[in-house]
Amino acid sequence: MRIAAVLCAAVLTACATAANGAPVSAPTQPNPTITLNPVSTTMPPTTLPPTTTTTTTTLAPVVVPPSTPCVEWLPLAVQVGWPNDTDILQTLGQIMWRESRCQPDACSNSDDGRQCRDYGLTQGNWTAHHEWWADLGITPDEMFDPATNLRWAYLLYSGREARGQCGWQPWSKPCN
Repeated sequence: MRIAAVLCAAVLTACATAANGAPVSAPTQPNPTITLNPVSTTMPPTTLPPTTTTTTTTLAPVVVPPSTPCVEWLPLAVQVGWPNDTDILQTLGQIMWRESRCQPDACSNSDDGRQCRDYGLTQGNWTAHHEWWADLGITPDEMFDPATNLRWAYLLYSGREARGQCGWQPWSKPCN
C-alpha cells in the first residue's frame, strides 16, 4: 500500500512539471487560441427490416374445472357466442364428449345413403336441420369446422331458450 502511495505521488509530480522542468499551473481561463473544428463522418445507410404485424387471437379463459370433458373446445365456444357460464359450459363439454368424444371430424353413419347423418363436435343432425343449415349458408362439410359447429349449436340452443324451450333438448339432455 505504501509503495502505491509513493508511485502516485511521483506520477502527480511528473505531470505537474513542464518539459523544460518549470512547474505547470492550471489555467484559470480557457485558451482563446484553441479552435475546435467539427468532424463529419459518413455513416453507411441503415436499412431496417420490413415491419411485420402479428395478430394473435386470445381466447377468453373459461370458468370450468380443467377436468370438464372437451375443455379444449370451450374457449372457442365462448368466442363464437356461448356464455362464459360454468353450468352451461360444463353441460356443453359433456354433450361434446357424449356425441363426438371431442373429435371435430366425428361423423355418424347415415341410413339414407349420405356419408354422415350427424356432423362434428355437437353432432348436428342433417335430417333435422339441413334446411336451416342451407338458410344459414352452412354446408354439411362445414359442420366439421369446430367454430362453425359450435356457433350453429349455440344458435340452436339459444333460439330454443329464447322461446322458453329447453335448449339442451336437441341433444336429449334435460333442463333443470
